[in-house]
Amino acid sequence: MKHYEKIKKIRNDLNLTVREVYERGATILGPQKTISISTINRIEAGKPHKFSSLVTLCFILGIPLKELFKGTELEECLIIRKKERTSGYQFNEAASSQIINNPNHSFLTQEFLLLPGGQTSLDRAPQGKKYEQLVYVISGQLVCVLDDKEMILKGGDSISFDSTKPHYFKNTAKKKCKFLAVENPGRY
Repeated sequence: MKHYEKIKKIRNDLNLTVREVYERGATILGPQKTISISTINRIEAGKPHKFSSLVTLCFILGIPLKELFKGTELEECLIIRKKERTSGYQFNEAASSQIINNPNHSFLTQEFLLLPGGQTSLDRAPQGKKYEQLVYVISGQLVCVLDDKEMILKGGDSISFDSTKPHYFKNTAKKKCKFLAVENPGRY
């Protein structure tokens, strides 16, 4: 089943018209933040649509995105365009990340941007289960602090470690730093 067919089936199972879905969205999110009737129709017709519109529609219908993907073509393969990323973290004014992978996968991939002086929060995966993290520096210089030991990484460098150990990242250089962090299993 295609994801757009499943969306339409879910809407029909809820006995909602497209207009009622729009009105529900306007009530929940406000008229400026909901999706239009034409966007809902475009999604249900299988025409190109923004990933963020799909996320919004799932929210309005009260279904997790993961549930929508189950049993559809998006369960295994999903393209998320850069401008369509919807989840991430803002650690402070100089440090942020965006989730860039399909939430159905067992791993979590984030793209981080650290401006000069930027630093993430101290992180530690839950104990009792093995968590591994791979970090790859795309550009700039990154300081990885793992168990209070500082390691400097530059563009093209990578590091992998047990992410149940306390760790954080910081940028002490004068240029921004961009890096990817992949954690397995993912913690969403």
